[in-house]
Amino acid sequence: MQSLIKTCALPIVLLSLTACGGGGGGSKPAPSSAASSVAPSSTPASSAAASSVAAANETTQAAVNYTGYSVAQIDNCGVGITAPAADKGFVVLGDYDAGAQNQTLLNFSGWNHTTNGSATEWKNLKLAGSNYDFSSSGKVNSGCNSVDTLDIVLVKKIADWDHQHSNGFERNILPFALMFGDIENVVLDLKINSAKTSLPSLDSLKTTYASNVSSETIDGLESSKVNIGMVIYDGKAEPILDAKRIIQLDQSTLADKWIRVTIPMKDLTFCSNSNYNCTPKTLADLSNKLIAGIQFVGETKTGLVLRNHIKEADWNIANPPPETFKEMDVSFKKIEFQLKSK
Repeated sequence: MQSLIKTCALPIVLLSLTACGGGGGGSKPAPSSAASSVAPSSTPASSAAASSVAAANETTQAAVNYTGYSVAQIDNCGVGITAPAADKGFVVLGDYDAGAQNQTLLNFSGWNHTTNGSATEWKNLKLAGSNYDFSSSGKVNSGCNSVDTLDIVLVKKIADWDHQHSNGFERNILPFALMFGDIENVVLDLKINSAKTSLPSLDSLKTTYASNVSSETIDGLESSKVNIGMVIYDGKAEPILDAKRIIQLDQSTLADKWIRVTIPMKDLTFCSNSNYNCTPKTLADLSNKLIAGIQFVGETKTGLVLRNHIKEADWNIANPPPETFKEMDVSFKKIEFQLKSK
């Protein structure tokens, strides 16, 4: 049995990645060097007896580095895992040994535009709207030693920017007085579930939008892979200070496997946002700013949509191009800030 780490705070809904539409939403990851994966969750003891026990505990394989993050496969998911010391890490989401299950995800909130009653806006989705709901309770995951996970099918529009982040979730962490400069890495343990993941192929997108944009534009916009957008933000009043990253995961090799994504804080894209426009900032600019929350949404490769590549005068609001959706079924086991040494 597992215990979900949770603390009380006032809920807050801040859609810093343009969850309610407008603008480009998200930003293209800036080139940077990715750090290697974090150490295994538990360290084997020195004695032979202890080592044989620890060998079954959760560990990670060698990490593969990408621009701005690394990915490592997890072995023995959820076995023998413990929360980090308070001066080493802050647990945004995590489930550890010796507690109850199916617990409430305190301080979390989410949204689902697909149930807004518009039959035409969502007609090309694969599932009924309720399948894209955010649940405020963790679910026991039999594929990871029965830890509680946050399960959601993230939806991203490809054509229009209205409701482009069709659903998502976030956590309010303002009461904990964490600053952007306190964080060394953001660590995500997650699994792409193939059962409800549906991604349009590049060929189908090029055919659908042949009269709107070139094939080269589609290649630049999308990759037909799982993209998850993460933003850490300071509040909801503009200008909003935030740190963003879009990670890309190849479902053809990673689906139905537990993986650890390690994102160095220094490699995020930092912005001051007003009216969906980003004024570039640095980590030093935000270092002493308090963090209000962290948010996750589905994304395209670039964070943009087709409408960003079409002159607004040429976009027919009454009869827009047909909508296409990315649907990405993801289980989150852990979201953790690894803190800098003080």
